Amino acid sequence: MGEKGMYRTWQMAVLLAFSLLMTGCSPRSLEDFKEEGEGITRSLIQELQKIRSRDQLVASTGRLQRLFDELVLVAIAAREFHHTHQELEMIELTLTDHELSDRLRVELNRIYRFEGGRQIIEKCQEAALNRLDACEKRLCK
Repeated sequence: MGEKGMYRTWQMAVLLAFSLLMTGCSPRSLEDFKEEGEGITRSLIQELQKIRSRDQLVASTGRLQRLFDELVLVAIAAREFHHTHQELEMIELTLTDHELSDRLRVELNRIYRFEGGRQIIEKCQEAALNRLDACEKRLCK
Protein backbone atom coordinates (compact mmCIF):
# COMPACT_ATOMS: atom_id res chain seq x y z
CA MET A 1 0.00 0.00 0.00
CA GLY A 2 1.54 3.31 -1.07
CA GLU A 3 1.84 6.41 1.07
CA LYS A 4 -0.99 8.18 -0.78
CA GLY A 5 -3.26 5.15 -0.42
CA MET A 6 -2.55 4.90 3.29
CA TYR A 7 -3.36 8.59 3.59
CA ARG A 8 -6.71 8.16 1.78
CA THR A 9 -7.64 5.14 3.91
CA TRP A 10 -6.70 7.09 7.00
CA GLN A 11 -8.66 10.10 5.74
CA MET A 12 -11.86 8.02 5.30
CA ALA A 13 -11.44 6.44 8.74
CA VAL A 14 -10.90 9.89 10.25
CA LEU A 15 -13.93 11.19 8.35
CA LEU A 16 -16.10 8.46 9.83
CA ALA A 17 -14.67 8.90 13.32
CA PHE A 18 -14.99 12.68 13.04
CA SER A 19 -18.60 12.50 11.88
CA LEU A 20 -19.46 10.06 14.68
CA LEU A 21 -17.64 12.19 17.25
CA MET A 22 -19.12 15.46 16.08
CA THR A 23 -22.59 14.08 15.85
CA GLY A 24 -22.67 12.39 19.21
CA CYS A 25 -22.46 15.59 21.26
CA SER A 26 -26.10 16.28 22.10
CA PRO A 27 -28.99 13.84 22.28
CA ARG A 28 -31.56 16.30 20.95
CA SER A 29 -30.02 17.68 17.79
CA LEU A 30 -26.66 16.10 17.04
CA GLU A 31 -27.92 12.60 17.74
CA ASP A 32 -29.84 12.88 14.47
CA PHE A 33 -26.59 13.60 12.62
CA LYS A 34 -24.93 10.63 14.29
CA GLU A 35 -27.74 8.25 13.38
CA GLU A 36 -27.80 9.52 9.81
CA GLY A 37 -24.02 9.14 9.48
CA GLU A 38 -24.14 5.63 10.89
CA GLY A 39 -26.92 4.68 8.48
CA ILE A 40 -24.98 6.01 5.49
CA THR A 41 -21.85 4.20 6.66
CA ARG A 42 -23.77 0.94 6.95
CA SER A 43 -25.16 1.46 3.43
CA LEU A 44 -21.64 2.13 2.17
CA ILE A 45 -20.35 -1.05 3.81
CA GLN A 46 -23.23 -3.06 2.31
CA GLU A 47 -22.52 -1.62 -1.14
CA LEU A 48 -18.82 -2.46 -0.84
CA GLN A 49 -19.60 -6.00 0.36
CA LYS A 50 -21.56 -6.67 -2.84
CA ILE A 51 -18.52 -5.90 -4.99
CA ARG A 52 -16.59 -9.02 -5.99
CA SER A 53 -14.64 -7.83 -9.05
CA ARG A 54 -13.12 -4.81 -10.68
CA ASP A 55 -16.01 -4.74 -13.18
CA GLN A 56 -18.55 -4.67 -10.35
CA LEU A 57 -16.55 -1.88 -8.72
CA VAL A 58 -16.61 0.18 -11.91
CA ALA A 59 -20.37 -0.41 -12.22
CA SER A 60 -20.87 0.72 -8.60
CA THR A 61 -18.91 3.97 -8.79
CA GLY A 62 -21.99 6.18 -9.08
CA ARG A 63 -23.62 4.66 -6.00
CA LEU A 64 -20.36 4.76 -4.05
CA GLN A 65 -19.72 8.39 -4.96
CA ARG A 66 -23.27 9.29 -3.86
CA LEU A 67 -22.76 7.55 -0.50
CA PHE A 68 -19.39 9.23 0.10
CA ASP A 69 -21.01 12.57 -0.78
CA GLU A 70 -23.92 11.93 1.61
CA LEU A 71 -21.55 10.97 4.43
CA VAL A 72 -19.51 14.12 3.95
CA LEU A 73 -22.62 16.31 3.82
CA VAL A 74 -23.69 14.91 7.20
CA ALA A 75 -20.19 15.43 8.60
CA ILE A 76 -20.16 19.01 7.31
CA ALA A 77 -23.61 19.74 8.75
CA ALA A 78 -22.51 18.32 12.11
CA ARG A 79 -19.25 20.28 12.00
CA GLU A 80 -21.05 23.52 11.17
CA PHE A 81 -23.61 22.90 13.92
CA HIS A 82 -20.85 22.25 16.44
CA HIS A 83 -18.99 25.36 15.25
CA THR A 84 -22.04 27.48 16.10
CA HIS A 85 -22.69 25.59 19.35
CA GLN A 86 -19.19 25.36 20.77
CA GLU A 87 -20.55 24.95 24.28
CA LEU A 88 -21.37 21.34 23.39
CA GLU A 89 -18.70 18.94 24.51
CA MET A 90 -17.18 16.25 22.34
CA ILE A 91 -17.80 12.67 23.39
CA GLU A 92 -15.59 9.64 23.09
CA LEU A 93 -16.31 7.07 20.43
CA THR A 94 -18.09 3.92 21.57
CA LEU A 95 -17.02 0.37 20.85
CA THR A 96 -19.84 0.19 18.29
CA ASP A 97 -18.49 3.31 16.55
CA HIS A 98 -15.02 1.77 16.36
CA GLU A 99 -16.44 -1.50 15.05
CA LEU A 100 -18.36 0.32 12.31
CA SER A 101 -15.22 2.25 11.34
CA ASP A 102 -13.22 -1.00 11.29
CA ARG A 103 -15.82 -2.69 9.07
CA LEU A 104 -15.58 0.18 6.58
CA ARG A 105 -11.78 0.07 6.63
CA VAL A 106 -11.76 -3.71 6.07
CA GLU A 107 -14.08 -3.40 3.06
CA LEU A 108 -12.08 -0.52 1.58
CA ASN A 109 -8.84 -2.47 1.99
CA ARG A 110 -10.43 -5.50 0.30
CA ILE A 111 -11.53 -3.36 -2.65
CA TYR A 112 -8.06 -1.78 -2.87
CA ARG A 113 -6.65 -5.21 -3.77
CA PHE A 114 -8.54 -5.22 -7.07
CA GLU A 115 -6.55 -4.02 -10.06
CA GLY A 116 -6.94 -0.23 -9.97
CA GLY A 117 -9.31 -0.53 -7.01
CA ARG A 118 -7.57 2.09 -4.92
CA GLN A 119 -7.63 4.63 -7.73
CA ILE A 120 -11.30 3.97 -8.47
CA ILE A 121 -12.29 4.42 -4.81
CA GLU A 122 -10.14 7.54 -4.48
CA LYS A 123 -11.87 9.01 -7.53
CA CYS A 124 -15.26 8.26 -5.92
CA GLN A 125 -14.12 10.01 -2.72
CA GLU A 126 -12.36 12.95 -4.32
CA ALA A 127 -15.19 15.49 -4.62
CA ALA A 128 -16.53 14.65 -1.15
CA LEU A 129 -13.12 15.00 0.51
CA ASN A 130 -12.47 18.26 -1.32
CA ARG A 131 -15.81 19.55 -0.02
CA LEU A 132 -14.88 18.51 3.53
CA ASP A 133 -11.45 20.16 3.24
CA ALA A 134 -13.09 23.39 2.02
CA CYS A 135 -15.47 23.35 4.99
CA GLU A 136 -12.62 22.85 7.45
CA LYS A 137 -10.63 25.71 5.91
CA ARG A 138 -13.68 27.98 6.03
CA LEU A 139 -14.46 27.16 9.66
CA CYS A 140 -10.83 27.51 10.77
CA LYS A 141 -10.61 31.12 9.57
